[in-house]
Amino acid sequence: MTTQPGPSPSPKPTPTVDEIFAKATPVSSIDELAQDGIFDDDELDDFLADLRQMRRSSIA
Repeated sequence: MTTQPGPSPSPKPTPTVDEIFAKATPVSSIDELAQDGIFDDDELDDFLADLRQMRRSSIA
């Protein structure tokens, strides 16, 4: 016995870029992007060490 599939659900409309950023304001200063607490000290040190290693390895 086979069954016929029902109608497929209508896809949700995808918002446009203009709709997504309609309420966005331009960044006027780099200070607006700075946020305390994004990295703890150990994470930041690990990230910077890894970044230095990657940069050195691509030079060699």
